[in-house]
Amino acid sequence: MKLDSENSKLRLCLDCGKCTTFCPVAACNPDFNPRRIVQQSLNPNLANTQNSLIWSCLECGTCQQFCNYNIDFPRFITGRRQQLVQNGENVHCSHGGALQSTMHLMAQSKTLQTRLDWLPRDIKLTAKSETGFFVGCAPYLDVFFQDLGVKTLDGVIGALRLLNQAGIPFALIENERCCGRDLLLQGDEAGFLALAEANLAEFKRQGFKKLITYCPECYVCLKKEYPRALASQGIEIINLVELLAPLVIEKKLTLHKLNKKLTYHDPCSLGRGSGIYDQPRTLLESMPGASLVEMEDNRERSLCCGASPWAYCNSVNRQIQDQRLNQAQTTQADMLVTACPKCQIHLKCAQKSADCQVPQIPVVDLATLLSSSSGIV
Repeated sequence: MKLDSENSKLRLCLDCGKCTTFCPVAACNPDFNPRRIVQQSLNPNLANTQNSLIWSCLECGTCQQFCNYNIDFPRFITGRRQQLVQNGENVHCSHGGALQSTMHLMAQSKTLQTRLDWLPRDIKLTAKSETGFFVGCAPYLDVFFQDLGVKTLDGVIGALRLLNQAGIPFALIENERCCGRDLLLQGDEAGFLALAEANLAEFKRQGFKKLITYCPECYVCLKKEYPRALASQGIEIINLVELLAPLVIEKKLTLHKLNKKLTYHDPCSLGRGSGIYDQPRTLLESMPGASLVEMEDNRERSLCCGASPWAYCNSVNRQIQDQRLNQAQTTQADMLVTACPKCQIHLKCAQKSADCQVPQIPVVDLATLLSSSSGIV
């Protein structure tokens, strides 16, 4: 967001402050106040006084649900971060910056990857298809977070098997890059654009007219950020749950039996960011024997998993995750289901943390659950 062109609208924030009441970060950190951040950002003499708080925002979109003036505060935060990075601000990367380094390696034009070694032999691909499946960073995430017992590739494999079961043809991209959303959210506009341009060139080479995603972050990035940053390529972007839910309703896709009580965590990018609430619930409730019980904060009010773009993760994030896991446990559900790899990683990370005791409710991937013959892989 360009501050100089948005000042008139942003100044409306100064008369309100309603969003602070609902902001999950403000609930855990009294120094975090969106209205005050806007006020200081608009004042040249104060613009650099609260840089640390600029990085604390989760960009979860909760504020937009309650904003009286329809101000896109997350995009404002992204714009401020871009300005800070351009001015030499150092980003405090989590996990030693390994994930950011991987993204930058993928952004290099000469980088060639072998990304399909994980693909099971039973998955049927269509060599020449106008529909592609965007895998995302699951092959790398599983390496980085193997100590958490996270297997995000199981979700991808489950998604592909569901597509095969539904008879939907698709192709995969061997040299697919990260979508770039994490770099964009942490203010690295150049890194994001390099990844976006490389991916778009590959989509064009493959002749794709449609891309199926599973990761909500990839979905929002490809559907909204690519057209916003670069010329539209005319490619339809659809999330797996959007594709499968109608097939289940029409009895064209049958799911297995699961005698379990489930609670569903709405990922910020899929829920508030894309308005996709009903489809994942339709899929879960279509499993014979399964019952769905909602957490205290659900749908538009869903509490963020406490994720950040692999940067500035601290005790505030832990408090938010603790609260979410407690909400899940309160439902007395057998498992907490999510359709987002990052939500799965962050919630499981909180459960593994040595410095806080949190509910150990199983955190399960949606596609893995739907595709498994026994309920859980």
